[in-house]
Order: sequence, then C-alpha cells, then structure tokens
Amino acid sequence: MKKKLTIIAIVLMLSGAAVLPYADLAESAPEAESAVQSEAARPSEAAIQSSAQSVQDTPTPKSPELSADMKEALDNEYLTLYLNQMTTEIAVKDKKSGALWYSNPQDREQDAVATGYNKSKLNVQVELTYYDSKGNLMNYDNYTHSVQSSQFTIEESGDSLNIVYTLGEVKSNIDGIPKYISEERFRTLIIGRLEKDSDKKEIEKRFRYDEPNKRYERRDTSFKGVGLKKVTSLFGQIGYDEAQIAIDKAAYGEEEDGASLVTLPLEYRLDGKLLRVSIPGDKVRYPDNMHIQSLSLLPFFGASGTKDEGYSLVPDGSGSLIHFNNNKLYATPYRTAMYGPDAALTQLGQVQKEETARLPVFGMKVQDRGFLAVIESGDAVAAVEADVSGRLNQYNYVFSSYTLGSLEEVTLTNGWRSSTVKQFQAGIFPGDITVAYSFLDQEEASYSGMAAQYREYLIEHTGMARLEDAEDVPFYLELIGGIPKKKFFLGIPYSAYEPLTSFKEAEVILEQMQEKGIGDIQLRYTGWFNGGINHNYPKGVSVDSKLGGAKGLQELQSYAQDKGITLYPDASFLQTFPEAKGLRKSQASRLITGKLAHTYPFDFSMLKLDVKQPSGYVVSPRVLPGVVDGFLGDYAALGVDGLSLRDLGSGLNSDFNAEDLVDRQRAEGIVKEQLERMSSSVPRLMVEGGNAYAAPFARHIVAAPMQSSGFNITDESIPFFQMVYHGYLQYAGTAWNMADDQDASLSLLKALETGSAPYYTWFYADPSAIKMTGFDRLYSADYRSWIDQAAGQYQALSSVLKSVQSQTIKEHKKLAAGVYQTTYEAGTAIIVNYNRAPVTVGGVTIDGRNYRVGGEQP
Repeated sequence: MKKKLTIIAIVLMLSGAAVLPYADLAESAPEAESAVQSEAARPSEAAIQSSAQSVQDTPTPKSPELSADMKEALDNEYLTLYLNQMTTEIAVKDKKSGALWYSNPQDREQDAVATGYNKSKLNVQVELTYYDSKGNLMNYDNYTHSVQSSQFTIEESGDSLNIVYTLGEVKSNIDGIPKYISEERFRTLIIGRLEKDSDKKEIEKRFRYDEPNKRYERRDTSFKGVGLKKVTSLFGQIGYDEAQIAIDKAAYGEEEDGASLVTLPLEYRLDGKLLRVSIPGDKVRYPDNMHIQSLSLLPFFGASGTKDEGYSLVPDGSGSLIHFNNNKLYATPYRTAMYGPDAALTQLGQVQKEETARLPVFGMKVQDRGFLAVIESGDAVAAVEADVSGRLNQYNYVFSSYTLGSLEEVTLTNGWRSSTVKQFQAGIFPGDITVAYSFLDQEEASYSGMAAQYREYLIEHTGMARLEDAEDVPFYLELIGGIPKKKFFLGIPYSAYEPLTSFKEAEVILEQMQEKGIGDIQLRYTGWFNGGINHNYPKGVSVDSKLGGAKGLQELQSYAQDKGITLYPDASFLQTFPEAKGLRKSQASRLITGKLAHTYPFDFSMLKLDVKQPSGYVVSPRVLPGVVDGFLGDYAALGVDGLSLRDLGSGLNSDFNAEDLVDRQRAEGIVKEQLERMSSSVPRLMVEGGNAYAAPFARHIVAAPMQSSGFNITDESIPFFQMVYHGYLQYAGTAWNMADDQDASLSLLKALETGSAPYYTWFYADPSAIKMTGFDRLYSADYRSWIDQAAGQYQALSSVLKSVQSQTIKEHKKLAAGVYQTTYEAGTAIIVNYNRAPVTVGGVTIDGRNYRVGGEQP
C-alpha cells in the first residue's frame, strides 16, 4: 500500500496565467601526465613497524548517532534507510556492521572552512548546472531551490522511496497581471469591460500611469494578500488570459519569467545488500529555453572530516587513491570522465597525458568501514569527482557527476569585429542515472575489498566466468602487416603499400619464439587487410595480397592451430584513417555545430591536434550494425577463430546530428550489441583498453591500464583494474618495447605486481622500411632487437605467475615507498621493490629493482 506525504501543494495558478513551455526529457532528441612509481631512500624496518603500529593504535571514530529527525523509510535483511522529511537527507545503516552512512555531513553547521554558498551546498543531494536564455551559467540544487521553499513531495512505496523536487521559484499569481500595458488597452480591454465603478477604482489604484510612454505600470507593492486575490479574480472575469498577457509582454519587450522550473525525481531503493540511487530520465521535466549541462548526485555521501583516516578510490587508469586531509590544496580537484574523451567534441588541445578511466566505480574507506559505488546507468556520460578537506569545506568526498548536454563555442566574424556564441546539442541525455552503493566493514574495508566486491558484482550481473587452469602465462605479440608509404615516380609523389611482416615471415618469427621457450602465444595481427594498418572502412574484408592474400592468412591460421597459438587479426570500426576509403560523409559523426567530426594526428611537441595534416573521420554509431554485418560475412569465410578489436573496447563517440542525436550512452548500447554479435560469431575476442562494457565479451585485454595519471591531487597508483579481473580475464599493458620507459626490469616488476602478461609489438622487415612513413613510433619494433630479451623475461615471469593464472588477487598493499606486495587467494605472495636500493620489510630484504616470492604455494 502506498504512503504519500505531500510537503507542498503546488501554488494554484490563475486560470489565465502564463505557463512556461516544458519539454519532456524522454521525448528530447536522442543524443593526465603518466606516472611511474617514485623511488625513495631506503626506509628502516623500525620506521615501517612504527608506522604500522601507529595506524593500529589510532582510535576508531564511531559513526554519528542517528539524529532524532531521521525516521525509518525502507528496510530489508541487510540495510535500513532513514529519511529526514524536512531536509530530505538520508542515512543508510549496514546491519552487519552497524555502520551508518549519511548523504550529508552531520556536523556541517560547525564547518569553519565553508562559508556562504559553499556552506549551503553541504545540504545538497542533487545539483544541476545549466545555461539560461542569455548564455549565463547557472545552477540549481535541491536544497537552495526546492527544500528551503518546501517544494517537494515524498512517496514511500514498497522497497522504494521517491522524492520529487521542484527546482526554481514557483510562479506567483501576480504573473497573470501585466507588468506594462498600453493606455489604449488598459482603458478598453480592462477598465472598459468592468461594470462596477468600485471594481474600476480597485484596478486603477494598482497601476501607475507613465505619461511619457503612454502606458500603465503595475504597482507590485500594492499586490498583497486580499488585494492580489481580488485583482486576479477581476482579470479572470473579463477574460484577460494567457494570450492577452503574451501580447502585452511582447509589446514592451518583456521576457518570460526567468525562474525556470525543473521537476527532478530522486529514487532510493534497497536491493539486497545494495542501495540503489536513481534519477528516472523519463520523469524529469525542464523548460525549453534551459540548456542543462551537468548533474551531480549525492556529492557528499559518506563525506569524512579532518579527524578521519582513510582514502577515496577513484577509477583513474588502473586506479588511484586520494588520502584524506593530504593538504594538496595547490592541486586541482580530481575529475575524470568515464571511457575517455568523446571524439565528436572539438578537442584541439591537451595539456597533459591522462589515463582513461575504464571501470565505472568509486569508493571510500573511513577507518574500519567503507563503501563501493558502481555507476550502473548513465556510465557513458558520467565522471567521477573528488576533493580533500580544506579547500571549500572541511570534508573529504568522492561522487559521480553526469554530462547531460554539451556545447561548442562558435566565433562569428564581420570584418574587424568578432563575437563568440554558444551552440548547444539538440537534446540532453534522456536516460536513467543509477548508482549502486555497497558497504564494507573490518577486513573488507580496503581497496582490495572493494575490488573483490566489484568482481562479485560483475559475476552476478555479467556472468563473468573463472579462467580454466593454464600451464603457461600468455605472451601477447602484435605483428605489423602493412603500412602506407609515400613514394615517388619521376619526382611525383604517390601513396604505396609497404609490407612489414608477411604471413610467411610471421611463421618465421613464431618459430624462433618457440625455439627460445616462449609459450602460449596470443598473436595480434595488425594491418592485414583493406590496405594495411590504416585500413579502409571494414564493411567488407580483402586480405592484402602483398602479405600473402587470403590463402596466406589461412595457412598462418593452420600453422598457429598446430602450434597452440591463437591468431587475432585486428580491425578498427570507430574511425576512418586519412585517405582511407569506404565511408560516406553522411555516415560520419557530426559536431554540435553540424560540421563533420574529423580525426587528426596529435602533435606532442605542441600538445594539440595537428589540423594541417590529412584527417580521417569519426564514424557515427548509427552505421555500426550495417558495417559489422558486412565484415562478419566476409570474415567467416576466412576460417579464423580469433579477432582483435582495436577501438570497440577503448573508445566511445557521439553523433550530434540534430536529426538523430546519438549520445554516448546510446552509442555504448550500440557498441555492446555489436560486441555480442561478434562474440557469437567469433569464438575468441581480444579488445584494446578494456572499457567495462566491452570486457564481458573478451577473453584477452591488451593495452590495459597499468598505472594512474599521476595527478597532483592523488597519492597512490593501485592495480584496482587487475585485482578485479585477475583469474577471470587475461591481460597485458602497453607493449613493453613501445613504452615511454623501455627499462626491462621495470616492465617485469610491473607485470609481477599486477599479474600481467608480457606484450611486444614487432615487425620483420628492415627498420629502414618505415622511413618517411609517419610511423616513426615503430622504430623500436624490429623483432631481432628484442626476441632474446623477451624470451628471458617471459621465462622469469612464467615461473612465478603460471601457477596463479586462474586465481584472484586477494590483497595488494604498499609495504614501503616503492615496495608492494600482491597476495593471491591460495596464499602465494609476491613482493616487488621498484627502488634502486635494497629495502627490508618485516625482516625480509628485497634487492633493488628486484622481487621476492613467498607465502603458501598452491
């Protein structure tokens, strides 16, 4: 039975009052610097033990006692949700631990740092930013623009609690009375229609005659109480309606009421051990003239103060931690958008290298308790934000925000004059936003526990399955087939095809690798069809003849099967390359301005895209299904049972075509559909990058994040990505010989710490073949320079990791500066020391740039 508590009745409008036009969200048009672990001076064992003892001896603050204003709203076997019906803040109790988590800090009134709006913001559960009709950036939050005016309703129904906020100033009855009206209309339309002299005098005393302008002006101070009620009643009797007031507003250039109302529903639901917080997109209402940009959800959930110890987990690359109260107020607050940049938005500059956030999660550890949040819906338009105490308030916090609409600035010129105007996308994100919170206590309250929690979530919701026991660690090898090369004939330049590794040459390399003891080779073959590495758009498949053609590929596939090697020919679907063929301009994505979305090479010396170079196009997600149809039809005839996807697991692009907007969330759905079709057609898929939505369809991930971006605000890089997937997927980071730092010892240590496999990019031809090709980055890919070292690294790595391939990582922790321990579920522990000097931890000494294996053997 539904129980509905109404906090406010919407102010009754005069029947003739003007009404703002509203749009239904559901009916809108569809829409950084790489870090290497720092070295430190050798720490003493006594210092390490003292530090550990200090943490153990620190008293654990208890959760604040439940306020008397908090009343139970929802309850199940695991959780209880409480609500303050006056402020709409919530608290959730984890019954297992007894810990209470609040949507807002309970001691916020004593915050000595926050002032003004920043202090008021501590009361907020949801906030919108938008541009008004004049181009001003504004914001609405549910506290300032709804709760304080008691403009919300609460409904408790079964296992859900729904709060509907009306944001903005509710229109007053006075808006049904014209601010200005001409003398003629005042006398004929209003006074002339009133029969009683007393009624005429009542109206006349409410207006002031403006003789110079021959008009009447409303006396706002005279409209109070009974007077306002009487005048509105008289206006209703004479038929002065919405159409009439629109005429008077237009006559004097009076704009519609700037107080734009937004209806924003917020839903809380208990689902087993999860607290799901949602904003149903189909129930959001907003005015047509409002350009909504972003939404922040529960920005202070679990916020912790200056006396708390712990950290925030953010999905920066492999994962990173922001320690509470780290005093890094000189650093920019953390914010990273999920799944990297949108290629359909103009991005000419980039001031730093930023690792992509692959997993839509964030979390927090506070003393001996913690929470993990999974962004279930709206992940493709989401970002994770975090900050530490001391900047705007005295709290440490982490939360998710969502880009609901985007804009681009267009510069208009007329001779020597120029102006910049904002152009907004055709419609905002119409879908649901959902975040699922789960709670941890005692030993679980760590980033290792959060990784285990997310792993269990993926097992339940995606069917992620455990790896079978494997004898060897995989060795990932990318071979480059062919590349475009500019050649000359009688001084005239032309584009030619340059083979770097034919299919027969690939067999030669594979044979040498096996002779040197490299096993379980996973061969990724790039640049094998449709014109090489920068291939034509793959709506069909034509194997490059200079590599050996279709017959040569099939012979390589037979050779690979005989030798226990899996072949993964590589293809790109989300972009076309310069001078590539096969994509019509009508199939390319559009920018918000309506222009085609180009892809340009990045100039690292200038830190921006080089728009002077030939460009490719961003492919509209709308055309993917048809292209995949054509590709799979031709690919099946080749008889290859593996496929590598260069960008379907690493990129996500919109199409801002005003006639059929495809936002990133809709694009994600399209990509997932194609991945599912491909996994059904091709038994083995390999993806690059490993965005969360692509991982369930893959067996292998290459170019997986191995580190964080090293932002100043963060304190530690952690292998959260690897802790989630180890034992369920196999993965490798960037190719070892293509990394910025090609130090073999560092690559081996990172693989040991993260449970990763080795990965190399090679070709067979003489290195001189890549001169004048634009592929200078491949100079270090001559296989002859690396094969012996690779074999030695592989054997060292395999001897340690082969027995734990199908095991999960139980725990990862920092033992000292530059020293980390990874422990697997059966007890095997690996300690790596990135420092150049030896370090002694717990009575065990690990040499500089070395490792040690211990613990129980499986």
